[in-house]
Amino acid sequence: MRQMIMVIGMMLFLSSCAVNQGITLNYSPVAHEQITTSKTVSVNVSDERPYIKDQTKPPAFIGKFRGGFGNPWNAYTENKVPLAQVFATDLVKEVKSLGLNVQTGNADITIKVDILDYNFDALVNGHFWYEIKLSILDQAGAVLKEKTFKDDVEISGSVWIGPMVAFKNKLPELHQQLIQKMVRENTELIDALR
Repeated sequence: MRQMIMVIGMMLFLSSCAVNQGITLNYSPVAHEQITTSKTVSVNVSDERPYIKDQTKPPAFIGKFRGGFGNPWNAYTENKVPLAQVFATDLVKEVKSLGLNVQTGNADITIKVDILDYNFDALVNGHFWYEIKLSILDQAGAVLKEKTFKDDVEISGSVWIGPMVAFKNKLPELHQQLIQKMVRENTELIDALR
């Protein structure tokens, strides 16, 4: 009986810890070979997640933790900044780290990003998945190239502390890898920028 009470108490504690959690994606570009070009670049990000478009979830939503009984609690970006804004800021940082001239409005090359999915679901263990479409547009708005980035990653938590610590540690790392895949590891984009 005593063990049962302790288990129920732990589950209630874990569920209460999950409420209104913000995750700092904490993106920071690393040093990289500079691209020599006179071309200007703009970044345009749109959140096309169906549950954002129909307003089922707010724009800062990035997933859900589950309490001890499986009850879900939304998780958001830090300070509830819309995810599209987080992506735009991070992509601009990454493009600038390559030595490129970023501007708003009409540029030689536009990086258009549609967030089709970006979500996680976590109890003790969980998984994070995303689907991002990146289009490279010329100055007239014609699509030069398109590429979709998609993954589903399992993240292991702990029965004692739940998934929060694991997700708060792992999600920023996965986000950083995604931004790098979209820009510096995207050969079609690099070729278009040269």
